[in-house]
Amino acid sequence: MKYIAYATGTIFILLSLVILFTDIFQIEQLPAQFKWTLGVVLFLYGVFRILVTFYKKRPKNGKE
Repeated sequence: MKYIAYATGTIFILLSLVILFTDIFQIEQLPAQFKWTLGVVLFLYGVFRILVTFYKKRPKNGKE
C-alpha cells in the first residue's frame, strides 16, 4: 500500500506542475488566480501524502 501512496503523491505533484507551468489542459480561459490556487493546493496535497506515508508508524512485526 505504501507504494500506491507514494505514487499518488507523486502524481498530484506532477499534475500541479503541469497545471502551473503548461497549457495542456486548456484552462487559460479561467482566471489566473484559479489556476495558481489549484496548482498550489494539488502540490501541497501531494507533498502531504508523501510525508504522511513516510512518517506513518509501521507495525513491529514487519508487515505492511
